[in-house]
Amino acid sequence: MKQGLWLSLTTRLAYCIDRELYKAIDYLREQVRVLVEHQERQDKRILLTHSQRMRVAARAKRLSRKMLEQCTELFTPDTIMRWYPKLIAEKYDGSQNRTYAGRPQIRQGVVDLVIRFKQENPRWGFKKIRDQGVYRGYNIFTSSVKNILIEHGVRII
Repeated sequence: MKQGLWLSLTTRLAYCIDRELYKAIDYLREQVRVLVEHQERQDKRILLTHSQRMRVAARAKRLSRKMLEQCTELFTPDTIMRWYPKLIAEKYDGSQNRTYAGRPQIRQGVVDLVIRFKQENPRWGFKKIRDQGVYRGYNIFTSSVKNILIEHGVRII
């Protein structure tokens, strides 16, 4: 019983140590890849690209602080740990998908169509004009029809 318990305990301890060492090896391999990439360009100063910084920081984040201090050669642990939050913030920023704030403007063709409908059919209301616009394949709302007519000074009954 005791021998099985000690064997189990030793195996778990060895697994935990090995797992930490595998993470360190993975981090060191990534550092070597970065060095090889820079050696091909023959730069004296190591300036990492965005993707290289991301790869190194992601591997370093998995290590403990002590292990990181022991196996970091190219950069200080503080520098590497400072990269990680910045890169994660950039990843979820979403600003590259943003063009402008607010609702998109209504196309001029839709505006002209709404004004023409109102001038040709003065008794039509917002909903009827909207329905005719949708029937012709334009995606427009009743409130947009109202705003267009008010903006262009068309008399609303």
